[in-house]
Amino acid sequence: MCANRSTREVLILAGTRPEGVKTAPLIRRLLDDPRFTVRVADTGQQPGRVTEALTPFGLRPEVSLRPQRRTGSLAELAAALITGIDDLFAHHRPAAVVVQGDTTTALAGGTAAFWRRIPVVHLEAGLRTNNLDRPFPEEANRAMLARIAALHLAPTPEARANLLDEGIHADAITVTGNTVVDALEDLVDRGLAQPPPWVDPTRKLVVATAHRRENWGQGVAATMDGLRRLARRCPEVQVVMVSHPNPRLSAEVGAGLAGVANARVTPPLAYPQMIGLLRSADLVVTDSGGLQEEAATLGVPLLVTRDTTERPEALAAGRGELVGTDPELLLSAGLRHLALGRVPAVGSPFGDGRAAERCVTAMVRLLDAPARPVTQSRRAVATVI
Repeated sequence: MCANRSTREVLILAGTRPEGVKTAPLIRRLLDDPRFTVRVADTGQQPGRVTEALTPFGLRPEVSLRPQRRTGSLAELAAALITGIDDLFAHHRPAAVVVQGDTTTALAGGTAAFWRRIPVVHLEAGLRTNNLDRPFPEEANRAMLARIAALHLAPTPEARANLLDEGIHADAITVTGNTVVDALEDLVDRGLAQPPPWVDPTRKLVVATAHRRENWGQGVAATMDGLRRLARRCPEVQVVMVSHPNPRLSAEVGAGLAGVANARVTPPLAYPQMIGLLRSADLVVTDSGGLQEEAATLGVPLLVTRDTTERPEALAAGRGELVGTDPELLLSAGLRHLALGRVPAVGSPFGDGRAAERCVTAMVRLLDAPARPVTQSRRAVATVI
């Protein structure tokens, strides 16, 4: 899929499962548009997770990096990613580089592209808590990307306002909606979003996750305490904790819910199955940004185990509330929502499922790509370097 004179080559970088999920709708749109050629690179930040995320959408990365890690530090990861991504640029000079969100991959990829004077397209730009410690280091990553991006694809008007407040020119910002809504709706429409077979549809279901770095240790332990109390107060309810791949976190959540008869700790689920689990839930308890978007889109009541969130749209829409990691707040809010039950929700505060379409339109303007009719669908294939 090499570029020719009538197309523009776009390199899309992803290193984690959320990046894979949220770039998938954009990749598919670009592949179906003959004005672009697409190269998808898995940076290897979370080995295997990008391929796992792209597979349900009929995609695979074309390039897979293999960063060497010994200490597990952020500095080691960032250095390895910048070096590997820059080597890609030495072999392939795209017209633009797309980075998503606020990961180390996004910051490293954006920085390497900026140094090569390649335009950076920031997908899901403008999210802010205005607290560099929450979430750490993601708040700094996305704020630094805002200084070097040529195009800011903001998911909501609130995100656009954040960028304007920081001095980003309005012409460089496009409000698109969040591509996670596109991805979720696609899986639901194709019947792929099914819960695990062990979910009992006759019982209420609480789904929980915990992984934010600032909650490691005491925060995770307090969250587990709150979930344990909720499970014991409501023995008729299923409580499912989906653990994180990090073995330290997995051990913490396992210990926190050990011995609770109606609580299950499960390894990470494939994305379609995770969406199926959320669709079956009566309550979601999480510190994950992505799950805030997904729960709000599905209309599942949401308790955010953080003191602040860069996704206030869910709270403003009445689909969630902040409870921090206080066990008593978690318990009281959980009991209240389980008693009230789910309220039918119309639409999503994060978009209408057409975000990828708007992203492509904005990228055409950025690159001044020639207008050509759509002729055929193309799909990325995998090669390893």
